[in-house]
Amino acid sequence: MTRVTQAHIDARTQDILDAARRMFVRKGVDAATVQEIAAEAGLSAGAIYRYYESKADLLRAVCGEWVEKDRALFARAAAETESPIESLLEVGRGVWDQMKEPSGREDTLLSLETVLVGARHSPELAAEQKAAVLEVVGLVEQVVRRAQAAGELDPQIDALALANTLLACSFGARMLALELGEDFAADGVLGTIGVMLTRFAPRRGEG
Repeated sequence: MTRVTQAHIDARTQDILDAARRMFVRKGVDAATVQEIAAEAGLSAGAIYRYYESKADLLRAVCGEWVEKDRALFARAAAETESPIESLLEVGRGVWDQMKEPSGREDTLLSLETVLVGARHSPELAAEQKAAVLEVVGLVEQVVRRAQAAGELDPQIDALALANTLLACSFGARMLALELGEDFAADGVLGTIGVMLTRFAPRRGEG
């Protein structure tokens, strides 16, 4: 009997997730079927079910990749910069770079799809997505608090509120980029956010 290696399993799993992402974006989460996802991955539906029990499990796995991307983005920014503010801006640049790629557009579409599916008929999925977003809010809040401790941001600013504001800017930018395409000035938006953050620095004699 041929032994299936972990590398083979990992590669097959990624093929399935990539196919699921494409089909969810192309047809919508509700309309896409496991059979179509299997065909997109070049597999049988039975093979899909050996890896994932249902379409809902597939969607969760696809969405789970976003959280891993965000964690990696924050970790890389923290490692490459000494300034917490610059770390935040580096995360923003990473998000902007992702938005310019076809996969970034797919992620935005799928994010919208997932929100709609959760809101319409899947409270469990909605709760999982809320937890994922709250984790990202927490990552931003941690950086904001480090910036306040470093004297880069006014300590009187509500760190959680600023984290929510920055994340709202990011989500809104993704929506606008989806609608406006090349007419969306992502670099200008990021630059404006940078200027706004510098305006939140403590005044001399404060902090």
